[in-house]
Amino acid sequence: MNPISAFLIQQIVGVYFIYGLAFFSLGLALLLAGRRVSRFRFARAIPALAGFGILHGIHEWFEMFQKIAAHTQGHIPTVPEETIRLAILAASFLAMSAFGIRLLKPEPVTRRGIYVPLVGMGGLWLASTLISVIILRPAPQETIAVADVLSRYCLGIPAALIGAWALMVQQRAFREHGMPEFGRDLVWCTTALLLYGVVGQSFVRPSPLALSSFLNSTLFFQWFGIPIQLFRATMAAMMTIALVRALNAFEVEGQRLLEAANEEKLAAQTSALEAQRLSGRRMERLNEELRLATHELSLLLGLSNVLAAPISLQDRLLAVLTEIVQSLSFPDAGTILLVNRHTNTLEMQALAGFESSVAAGADSQQYRAALELGELSVAGEKAMCRHRDGSVIEFFPEEMTERQRCREYASPVLTLSLPITEQHHVIGSLVLDQAEASGGPGLSAEEFSLMAAAAQQLGMSIENARLSEEAHEREKRLSELLHQAVGAQESERQRIARELHDSTGQSLTAVALGLRGMETMLLADPSAASEQMHELQSFCSGALRELRRIIADLRPSQLDDLGLVAAVDWYVREFEERSGISASLVIKGDSFRLPSEFETVLFRIAQEALTNVAKHAQADEASVVLSFAPTRIRMTISDNGRGFDPAEMIRRDQPASWGLMGIQERALLLGGQYEIDSAPGGGTRIRVDAPVDVKEVKGVANSTVVGR
Repeated sequence: MNPISAFLIQQIVGVYFIYGLAFFSLGLALLLAGRRVSRFRFARAIPALAGFGILHGIHEWFEMFQKIAAHTQGHIPTVPEETIRLAILAASFLAMSAFGIRLLKPEPVTRRGIYVPLVGMGGLWLASTLISVIILRPAPQETIAVADVLSRYCLGIPAALIGAWALMVQQRAFREHGMPEFGRDLVWCTTALLLYGVVGQSFVRPSPLALSSFLNSTLFFQWFGIPIQLFRATMAAMMTIALVRALNAFEVEGQRLLEAANEEKLAAQTSALEAQRLSGRRMERLNEELRLATHELSLLLGLSNVLAAPISLQDRLLAVLTEIVQSLSFPDAGTILLVNRHTNTLEMQALAGFESSVAAGADSQQYRAALELGELSVAGEKAMCRHRDGSVIEFFPEEMTERQRCREYASPVLTLSLPITEQHHVIGSLVLDQAEASGGPGLSAEEFSLMAAAAQQLGMSIENARLSEEAHEREKRLSELLHQAVGAQESERQRIARELHDSTGQSLTAVALGLRGMETMLLADPSAASEQMHELQSFCSGALRELRRIIADLRPSQLDDLGLVAAVDWYVREFEERSGISASLVIKGDSFRLPSEFETVLFRIAQEALTNVAKHAQADEASVVLSFAPTRIRMTISDNGRGFDPAEMIRRDQPASWGLMGIQERALLLGGQYEIDSAPGGGTRIRVDAPVDVKEVKGVANSTVVGR
């Protein structure tokens, strides 16, 4: 026997312990996962698989304690004791079979459909055991060995085959739902289960049965140099790891359901907004029908159709202008001017009737005069009409008497400029012109009303188009923020995994190894065992401190127990200690508790802002100011760092801009306002001002924490 095999035989109790621990851990993990609501049948079959893990772990520990009693006291297991052990073993195999039957049977699965096959399998095992006892007439201990062997042949191997089949069916279900990575985990689990069930249960304890007298655990040890229990424990560990990884499918499923619900909500809101806009356009159309004659009504309906067309804003404006110039008798040409929101300059957006003269450079004076009148109209925020004698009259197009001043003037109207408004602000001008040499008809009251209505329609269309562009841009930003949030979530998980592995995991490993060594030390050297106990207590205390630190980083208990002020005060101190940047918290006004979700959002805003200071600001001082008022709360985070140009950073899509957009989105969730004040070399100040619902605040106890 080689040294490794001899060592494994000496440590067989530890092998049994690991064997049982692997299955018991599997059972507990599955038991917790079985509480989730899922559309997968796998979730409804998990309790049976959890029962298999827990029962099988108990069985192995049962055998472990028998080994310990045999080594320390020379104990020989009694027949009742062995009968209990066999009952636990058989129950675990039947639980595995129940899991496979639950997944393989078509819906709906009844209790009768599950219990009848299980009773049949149990009856087959008992009957084969009884027949073997009658034929072989073994001694009581050999009878137990025969029953043990037959339980593995009649229950263990079939249960493993059924469970493996069921897992392969489930991995196909995962792949059909776009989760191939979890399907691969189930393939690994199936492989481990087959090796455990077919190989691990074929090498049984020696017994009077013919097959087991040759193919047994002794032969396995001779072939491979390791106990069969170690092989089973290894397969159990592989099953546990693979199944725990596969259980993440339920979390992914929940995230997908949440995203689908959010998309449905957004679609419903969009439909409601579109319905509201459509209702507004219909109402406007009805008003036009009441005010204008038949041919004027046709024109406005045509304009409404063009304005509602799914084309670009510039094409829409050109189509509207062309329709007006071609349909009305007064204008021969026209242009639409709009104020650029970024440069604040007036720009030509559409041109009709002037194209040939402008391109050829001929008669450009008429075009320049039209542009000049449009610029004056936008600057004065009034409608204007220019007459043949050069006079310019200002008026308000909403008032009929003002229009009459323009129409009744002695000299005919040549150019009319109507302001285009958006939310009561002038954003451009509709300029319509009549050539001096055309001798066209004068400006009628009906066409005057039509042109005023057209300018109003233009304002509404431009506002809707810009709102649509802003909504699209906002949706894009939200999508990018979601991507960043998912990335940040994964990074946080990796960080937690590293910290658990590097600190807590190592401490717990040391504790486990120390406990294993204390078994022999207690008998050989009690004083050394006492010293090692103190060391293990130290390791446990260190692991507990690390876990508390990790939990506090995820969500400080002060936020739930003491409120926003205490949580921010704690985080400021942690930030100062971690970053080396001098930080302070100032409280203004009488602080009070806010609703939980309100405090959570404000705390995350402070956390994100201070994180940006540590990463990008290159500052040596930072401060957080919380100002409480009866109906409002204001949070201001400032630093003396290098500063930046906010518009330039967002335009260039810098990494720090994601944090700023996240703060802005959180402020909007509170129904508040977000403001950032920064310049290169001038530090940064972020201010969030949010309203407080007095009714909600009344139900929350006042906080007595005072910031430093």
